[in-house]
Amino acid sequence: MQTKIITIIPVYNGEKFIQQTLESLAKQTLRPDRVIVLDNCSTDGTERIVKQFQPITCQWIRNPTNIGLFGNCNRGLEFAPETKYLSFLCADDLIEPTFLEVTTAALQSCDGFGMAYSLDERIDENNHRLSVSGKVSGDIQEIPSDTFISRKAEIANQAFSSTLMKMNYQKAPCKFPLDMPILADVAFWGEFGKHCRKVVQINQPLCKYRWHGDNATNTLMPGMQALILDEWRVMQMNEKLRNGNSNFMRKFKLKGLFAVRTGIKAKRIRQQNNLTYSREIVAEGKKISGPLAWYLAQVVVETRDALIYGIMRRPKHPKNVYS
Repeated sequence: MQTKIITIIPVYNGEKFIQQTLESLAKQTLRPDRVIVLDNCSTDGTERIVKQFQPITCQWIRNPTNIGLFGNCNRGLEFAPETKYLSFLCADDLIEPTFLEVTTAALQSCDGFGMAYSLDERIDENNHRLSVSGKVSGDIQEIPSDTFISRKAEIANQAFSSTLMKMNYQKAPCKFPLDMPILADVAFWGEFGKHCRKVVQINQPLCKYRWHGDNATNTLMPGMQALILDEWRVMQMNEKLRNGNSNFMRKFKLKGLFAVRTGIKAKRIRQQNNLTYSREIVAEGKKISGPLAWYLAQVVVETRDALIYGIMRRPKHPKNVYS
């Protein structure tokens, strides 16, 4: 059965926030034709909440075993041939009422694979704003494929729930890698972008990304491979997808960006009094970036923190090591 819009909600033990997530979906000015909740063997009240939700009808599918977040997302991609547009909505995130209306309109003229994504507002457990992922201008900007992939190599912001894919009733051209428990989406967006005839960035926050203590990125954080080494790996993977040449300055820029991101994590973990792990992160980061890029990056980290969290007094979630 072909439909216009399918929204996939991958979930595992999502009872704390999924009611709000479903409510945000029910408020859409353009509703999805199908809402499919892919449950990864939840042990809480998620199933009850979903099946009792009245404003929209949700199709409940429970996996026989827990296949992990990105395994579950790959299962969601199996519905691509059945729909023109496909979106993933995390069970703890929210979308603004016009999200589907605006993103589908931005891709209306695209006759192949396409992707539209918006800025996102970061919120905490209590729906309090933490930050916004970029400059809110309200404009809609078409991005050349190579420019988009270049940004993915730099791990530019793109929230999972803020993205809509135009599938045009075709099989998904790629899958989420299963050996990257935190950054598989960044790898996927880069590869999917390579297949897109149109990529659009909407510079308004149409999604609310929730940061809380049980985020998958937080629970997976204690692991050098997932936290640090995969980040450099996905940067290199996306860089290889580019048409442009990676000259010395480009390579140094990527090392510098990696050093900044790694330095932030090392500092946040040190602030959580995990000094040993912080020192290990510094050692690994410096080994990849080189000493010059590393020390220049740490100047950026300290200056950035002083400006954003000192002078501007932006709120910061105490468990967010990525902020």
